Amino acid sequence: MKIFIPARGGSKRILRKNIIDLNGKPLIAHVIECALEITSEVYVSTDYYDIADIARSFGAKTLIRPGFLATDYTTANEVVAHFLEQVESTTQFAYMQPTSPLLTSRFLKKGLNKLSRGEYNSVISVTQNTSFFWNDAREPVNFERNKKPRTQDMEKWYAENGAFYMTSRFDFEKSAALVSGNVGFVKMPRIMSFEIDTWEDLEIVKLLHGKGWQE
Repeated sequence: MKIFIPARGGSKRILRKNIIDLNGKPLIAHVIECALEITSEVYVSTDYYDIADIARSFGAKTLIRPGFLATDYTTANEVVAHFLEQVESTTQFAYMQPTSPLLTSRFLKKGLNKLSRGEYNSVISVTQNTSFFWNDAREPVNFERNKKPRTQDMEKWYAENGAFYMTSRFDFEKSAALVSGNVGFVKMPRIMSFEIDTWEDLEIVKLLHGKGWQE
């Protein structure tokens, strides 16, 4: 198993987000340290040399990717394809987001176990959601207006929390997609599933991280 972490330098909402300080360490360092508990084969792909230097200082290997693969419109699948071109020995791999620092290795281990058993083509991290959803037309999506069920009786919905995705080179190259075929879930608590996208997210994660929710 190899672990791949994409970390481009550009960020619209939070400048230099992937290396911003989170309780004394760069944001990406928390994810690298989590990944290294699973394997020494941890790769950070970036277009910024300062991110590469920081990643190496925390034990990751680095790949410098071209600028055209680090734009606002670059897809995860394009970045993964570049990674697989550079690291040809890859078979099974995990794609981890640097913006999910509350992830712990026990969830990665669960995912690896599911993928290794051969039952799934892909494994993703999710959070269970029991919210009542409405669409843009102001119509209920997962309930009836006059028959709103108790949350414990609702059909279970799962949201990708973005912490990690796992698959194999074979399945990725066959489908050209990070998630394909039979998909397995690793359920994470909502409180550990925050993905940092805004300053508000960062402040919430700082508080949770400081209280030990990453353990």
